[in-house]
Amino acid sequence: MKAKKIIYIFAMLVLIVTSCEKVEFGNEFLDKPPSVDVTKDTIFNSLELAQRYLWQGYSTLPYGLNLNFSAKGNKLGMDLLESLTDLNHTFMPWGGVNQLYYNGQYNAAVADNNRVKYSYTGEESWDGIRIGWVFIENADRIPDASPEYIAQLKAEAKMLIALHYTDMFRHYGGMPWVDHAYTPTENTDLPRSTSKETMNNIVALLDEAIADLPWLTDDPANWDGRFNKAAAMGLKARVLLFGASPLFNDSQPYLAGEASDKNYTWHGNYDPDLWAQAAQAAKDLLDRVALEGGYELKNTGNPRQDFQDAYYDRGNGEVLISTRVRYRSGFRFDGQYYFYQSAAGYGTACPTKEYVDMFPMSDGTPIDAPGSGWDPNDPWANRDPRLYETVLVNGDDFKGRKAELWINGRERRNINFNGTKSGFGIKKFLLDQNGATSYQSVVHWPYMRLAEVYLSYAEALNEANGGPTAEAYAAVNLIRNRVGLNNLRPGLSQEAFREAVLLERALEFGYEEVRWFDIIRWKKEDAFKTKLHGVNTRKEGNTFSYEVFELPERFWQDNFSPKWYLSAFPPDEINKGYGLVQNPGW
Repeated sequence: MKAKKIIYIFAMLVLIVTSCEKVEFGNEFLDKPPSVDVTKDTIFNSLELAQRYLWQGYSTLPYGLNLNFSAKGNKLGMDLLESLTDLNHTFMPWGGVNQLYYNGQYNAAVADNNRVKYSYTGEESWDGIRIGWVFIENADRIPDASPEYIAQLKAEAKMLIALHYTDMFRHYGGMPWVDHAYTPTENTDLPRSTSKETMNNIVALLDEAIADLPWLTDDPANWDGRFNKAAAMGLKARVLLFGASPLFNDSQPYLAGEASDKNYTWHGNYDPDLWAQAAQAAKDLLDRVALEGGYELKNTGNPRQDFQDAYYDRGNGEVLISTRVRYRSGFRFDGQYYFYQSAAGYGTACPTKEYVDMFPMSDGTPIDAPGSGWDPNDPWANRDPRLYETVLVNGDDFKGRKAELWINGRERRNINFNGTKSGFGIKKFLLDQNGATSYQSVVHWPYMRLAEVYLSYAEALNEANGGPTAEAYAAVNLIRNRVGLNNLRPGLSQEAFREAVLLERALEFGYEEVRWFDIIRWKKEDAFKTKLHGVNTRKEGNTFSYEVFELPERFWQDNFSPKWYLSAFPPDEINKGYGLVQNPGW
C-alpha cells in the first residue's frame, strides 16, 4: 500500500513519546501531550519509555462523544451515529448528518472528512495499528521487564490493532491487512483482504492476546481502561457475531459489484457454523465470568441507578472496554468537550417517538399489548426504567424538579427549539445537564459492556439452533430482570426471538453506537424506510395533550439502496492503485 498516511510506518526511526516525568495511565496520561522525539533504540531501552509509547496507542482508540473540532473529535460534524438510525433525529443544520446523509449527498467524494460516520484516514486507526506493530516487534528488547510482563504488553498492542480493525471491518468490510511495521524499502501495495480473511485475522490476533493478558486489571483505580483478557474475549464475540450476520454471511451479497465478486463485502456463501462460533466465543467469556468472577451486571435492586451506573461509571465491573480522551470533561464552552453543548442545545440528540414506543411497561409488557395498562393520557408513566435514563420525557425527575417537555416549558422553550424539537430530550450521558453530572465530570466511553455479550450469546444461539434455547432465554432474561422486567414470553419462534433480542439491544444500548451496526448487519431495510415521528406536548392548566407529527424526511426513506450498509472509500485512496476496490454502489 502506497499511502503514507494510511500504512507507511514513517521509517521506524523516529517515535514520539512523552517526557521522562512519571505519568499514571488511569488518570493523567492522556492529558500529557507528546513532547520529545527520540529513536526507537532509546524507547525500547527503557520500560518506562516503552510503556509511554504504548499508552500513546491507547489515545488512538475510538471515543463516541464529540470532543472538539479536531479531525477525530468532530465525528459527523459534531453529530451522533444514533442520528442515522430510527432511534434518534438531529436538527443541527450544520452537522454531517443533515448536510450529507439526510439529504442524500454522501458519496465517495466526501467520504474522508470529519462530517462522515467514519473517516478512512481521520480516525487515527492506522496510527494505532502502526504503534501496535512497532511495539510488538521491539518489545523483546526492553531490558528491565520480566518476560511475562513483556508478553502482556505485546498482547495489549495486539488488542490495539484488533480493535481498530474491528471498527474498520464493521464500516467497510474486508480491509488491507497490515501484519507488521513497514520499512521505507518494502513494497506496501496491499490490496483488500476478503471479509472472512479480515474477520479471521482479527480473531487470530485476539486469540494471541487472550493467552497473555491477565483476567483482571491490576490496580483498577489507577489502570482502569487497560486491556485485559475479558476485554479481548468480549471483542472476539462482537467480531464473530458481526461476521456471522447476514450482511456478510448470506447466500448472496447485499449488492452486486466488483468488491462483492471478490468477496470483500461478503463471505461468498452462507456458513451456519459462523453462528456457532459466535455463540461459543460469548459462552467462553460468560463461563469464565461465572467461574472466576470479577465481572457482573450492575444489579443492586435499584433499576434506574443500576442501569445508569452500568454505562456511565468507570471500573464498575460491567464495562469490558473503556476508552477516554482525557480524564475529566472540559468546561462547556472551552472547546474541549463539545458533546454537552451540541447534544443539549443544538438538537443532535432528539429521540424519536418510535424509539420511545419501543420501551415496554415496567413489567416488560409491550405498550400496545392488550391489557398492558398503557394510558394514552399519561403515555410515559410506568415504563421500562431504561426509558427514563435514556430519554428525557415530560414529567420525569430532572434537576430536582419535573421535566417540562411541553411547548414553552423549560425544556421545550418553544416549538422550534432544536434541543428538544422531537418532543423529547436526551438523558444518557448528559444526566441532569449540570456541572456536577456533566462539565468537569469523569466521562469515559463504554465501548463494550458485559450486557452486550449476554445478548450476543442469546442471538447466536437462536441462529445456530434454528430457534431459541433455554440458555438463550436465560441470557436475555438476565438483562431484562436487572431493570425489573419480567422474563420474555416462552415459545417464541426463531424470527420472533431474534426481533426480541434486537429490541432488547436497542433499549439497553441506545446512544452507545450499537443500533447502527445491528441495523446494517441484519440488512434491516425497513429501519431506513420507516417514517419517523415526534410528539408535541401541550399544557392547559393541569391537563396535557399530545400531538404526533412527522419528523423531517430522510433521503433514503424513499430512495433506499443497500449501498448505505457500508461506507465508501475515498477516491484518493482508490486512485493510488494498490488494490483498494470501492464498495458496491459508491
